[in-house]
Amino acid sequence: MPGLSSWSDHLLLKATNVVAFFFFFGTSIYGGLSPHGTGKITYFTPANYVFGIWTITDLLLLGYVVYQFFDESHDATHGVGWRFAILSVLNAIFLHVFVTGHYIVAFVFSLFVASTVSTIYYSLKTHYPSKSVFDTAFVHLPFSLWHAWSLVTVFIAGFAAFTHGGHSGHPGVAVKTLVVIAEAFLATTAWGYAFSSAKGDIAGAAVIAYTLYGIYDFQHNGLIRYFALGSFIFSLFAVAKSAYGAFASRDGAIALGDSERAPLVG
Repeated sequence: MPGLSSWSDHLLLKATNVVAFFFFFGTSIYGGLSPHGTGKITYFTPANYVFGIWTITDLLLLGYVVYQFFDESHDATHGVGWRFAILSVLNAIFLHVFVTGHYIVAFVFSLFVASTVSTIYYSLKTHYPSKSVFDTAFVHLPFSLWHAWSLVTVFIAGFAAFTHGGHSGHPGVAVKTLVVIAEAFLATTAWGYAFSSAKGDIAGAAVIAYTLYGIYDFQHNGLIRYFALGSFIFSLFAVAKSAYGAFASRDGAIALGDSERAPLVG
């Protein structure tokens, strides 16, 4: 069992992380981005259940703020550092401006969030590999999920900012083209996660695949729906490749890969 002998080391950082989590995160706030929230529905918006990804990530981040007090977490949580508190503030601003209809500002902050998550993600991948199941579950996994989800939210915010709302009408050629390009980019990114290392990143690839299925399930336009379905199927092979690499490895750990072959998100 992890010990607590050094729980007071870097106490200011740990206390700040706790405060940041309870003030700026919540399992329901991402509902504002969903079709049944107060956000803007576009031809890229996935089904409502896809936003449950944030609920899972949020619960794992709660695990992170608890785990940081245990001795075993020292190296991994050091890799995150103060960026968790900074990220929590950026995330809260992004969500607030999105649900209040300031979509261009929200798009800008979605880029800030994605970039900040990326620095944490690559720091963990490069310098702080998982040493235990607790490192994997409460440090690497939530930031892997969030890394992929931050890319999805960039597209959600971008389509809200620069295209007309709606999903049941007849989108123009330009909008359909942009959505198809976004879907293709997501599917390619899923494979980027799969080949980020020999083990791949199953969590990141799964987030992308799940989102693409959600777009297929929610949208009505034939081209958008069926291109999303094809991209989802394509992404499933990336998930399968990552799963095989993760569970066939000798140590059995779910690795998040190396920096040289990491997918780009910001």
